[in-house]
Amino acid sequence: MGSDLYYPHEVRVLGDEHIFQMRMTAASFGPVTLGRLDYSTEVEIFTNELRDSYQVNIPMRGELVTGSGRARTVATPHCAAVYRCDQRTLLRGWASPYPTPVLALKIDRRALEDQLAARLGTEIVDPIVFGMDLDLDTVVGRQWLSLVEGLSHQLDSPEALALHPIVSTPMAECLMSGLLVAAEHDYRARLYEPKPALPGIVRLAVDYLEAHAQQPLTVARVAKNVGVSVRSLQVGFQNSLGTTPMRQLKIIRLQKARKDLLEADPANEGVTEIAQRWGFLHVGRFAGEYKETFGVSPSEDLRTVPFR
Repeated sequence: MGSDLYYPHEVRVLGDEHIFQMRMTAASFGPVTLGRLDYSTEVEIFTNELRDSYQVNIPMRGELVTGSGRARTVATPHCAAVYRCDQRTLLRGWASPYPTPVLALKIDRRALEDQLAARLGTEIVDPIVFGMDLDLDTVVGRQWLSLVEGLSHQLDSPEALALHPIVSTPMAECLMSGLLVAAEHDYRARLYEPKPALPGIVRLAVDYLEAHAQQPLTVARVAKNVGVSVRSLQVGFQNSLGTTPMRQLKIIRLQKARKDLLEADPANEGVTEIAQRWGFLHVGRFAGEYKETFGVSPSEDLRTVPFR
């Protein structure tokens, strides 16, 4: 079950094999899986590179000796461990005779990098290089931990509000944004740099594209609605966003299609229906652009269960 929800892994029992048990309760909030994991005796766990996900482990009590690549740390209730997607991991713990559950967050790589890209206004190509230690005694660390713990209390209830698809998506975004602010990584300083606001006309145009993405839009129509010439609008987008209005519209439509796919019931909706809803009439071309943008196929996202 752990491999299905998280990653393929090897478990080596270091303690009493006769009492070995694993207990896990987990749920998915969009691209974030949050679980409460506990073993009845000391174990050592190994994984290969996480590849498509980042991971955070927070012992609720006791210690967890752990590593990501060559980095090593001892995770505690005051210091979480953050794992890079491009490194192998190891964990050794649960030696206490008392229950020592660990809160384990698996975060979809593409979703987290998209979140970071949106905050920075630039494309993220390489994996985020996280430091292993996440200090949970800082102001932002405590605030982020409070959010994680609040969600963990809802794991035992299948009717929990946080598990509803309408709530889970913004909740996942809050978790990811909080992690990017609280944890050390190679982009963190840039998150604190003051960023110039988009020019008013470009901001109005982007808002218009967001609000009317299902409609048949043209550059001329967008320009007319924000009160500028087509040329001025194109120059504004190129200078501010490094793209064109129609390319920005395609990105918006892809993002909205992905949201629908992640929240859809495969028994009631298919890839073709959702693609056409957002103006993609050639499903094969849509699938190619979707995978190039998000790293997974539309059918893979459609099969993702919103919550367990």
